Amino acid sequence: MKLSIKNRIALYSVIGIASISLLVFLSIYFTVKKTVYNEIDDDLKFEAKKHVFEVVQKKDTLYFAYKDEWLEREHVEIEVYPLYVELFDKNGLSLDKSPNLKSRSLHVNPEITNSFISNTNLDNQALRQIQIPLRQDAAINGFISIAVPLGDAKLLIETLQQTLLIIYPILLIITFFTSRLISRITIKPVTRIAKTVEDINTNDLTKRVTKMSNGDELETLSNAINDFLDRIDAAIKREKQFTADASHQLRTPLAVIKGNLEVLIRKNRQPEEYVEVIKANIIKIDEMSSAVEKLLILARLNSNSNQNIELKSLNVYQLIESILTNYKLHILEKQLAISISNSKHIILNSNKIYLSFILDNLISNAIKYADTNSEIKVTIEELSSKFQIKVCNTGPKIPPTEINEIFNPFFRNKNHETKQEGYGLGLAIVAKAAELLNIKVEVSSNKLTCFTLTIPKKSQT
Repeated sequence: MKLSIKNRIALYSVIGIASISLLVFLSIYFTVKKTVYNEIDDDLKFEAKKHVFEVVQKKDTLYFAYKDEWLEREHVEIEVYPLYVELFDKNGLSLDKSPNLKSRSLHVNPEITNSFISNTNLDNQALRQIQIPLRQDAAINGFISIAVPLGDAKLLIETLQQTLLIIYPILLIITFFTSRLISRITIKPVTRIAKTVEDINTNDLTKRVTKMSNGDELETLSNAINDFLDRIDAAIKREKQFTADASHQLRTPLAVIKGNLEVLIRKNRQPEEYVEVIKANIIKIDEMSSAVEKLLILARLNSNSNQNIELKSLNVYQLIESILTNYKLHILEKQLAISISNSKHIILNSNKIYLSFILDNLISNAIKYADTNSEIKVTIEELSSKFQIKVCNTGPKIPPTEINEIFNPFFRNKNHETKQEGYGLGLAIVAKAAELLNIKVEVSSNKLTCFTLTIPKKSQT
């Protein structure tokens, strides 16, 4: 059976209160019981001490010295709380006793040689009795037993027990319904939050949970849900924008290819014209293939956000040299000089595939946008708590207003004097891969345009 939250809270409260109350009630019961019996025992010990001195021991005979006074009190006094006293020989045979015992006799256990107190009965009357051995020359000569009725004490203890047994279930019932009422009031804001969240869908993400200002867990919960909804809203907007941009970017070259082919088939042409159009279309198809490949890389990086990344020891210098080899023809074509800081010995732990994505994009962009006959500088440094890799080139500057936008998918700087082919996906891949590797990417664009990668050493383990 499934219980609602308010019933579970009430149940847990009842269990907690029941446990605590049980301990408290048991403590009260046993404390009162012990206190009552201690007072009775103290009285018994006092009476025993007094009556021991009244016992006369002659050879093997024991008797009370002031028995006549007992007989006189028997006729003139009414005993409300009678005291029973009896003498026994060492074998447990009765020798003398108080007149109020008449033909009755107290219990005695001659096998016990020390004083002890116990509960006994006398004609169905509950008694508290003390038995004390009487010694003569270190030998036990007999026993004296003194007892008092336990009626009032037992009545007090039984009344307390019954009272606690009645109060206990009543307390639990009151606790259950009180806790249920309090829990209903407490979770009412949670119910409102749940209702608000139920009304939110992908078509309308403008609704937000009412902000709490109590400074408690509900305020933390409402803020967390609103922050989560903000992130979802932003992610869906980015996804829609990404889909629209991707569709536009892929539709444009398709339209160009289609237009070229339509023009080509309108009339018969020379073979050279066919070759020229086919070559142009192949270039567009290659561009589209590159864009699709980058989109797949970006999607794969997004899907790996919550997965562990395998790290290996990498020589950054060698990795950069292998990337530069792929762009050797472009470097020669633009007559670029490449300088790499003398850091062949630097080894860091990273994911080779993702770090290659990052460095390949930064280096290819540096080559693409660098001025002809200029220099591209690559700096690799190992500092006390981090590694830094910097790629700098001359060429068109990035406006300060666009620094934070260049990492968005499909972003293109329309003000560049040098028009370069591309879809604006490279730096989006850099940003995502850097995020997965805990790498900070910084951009500056003054005399030189520099991309700086900062890799903390604490992420190397």
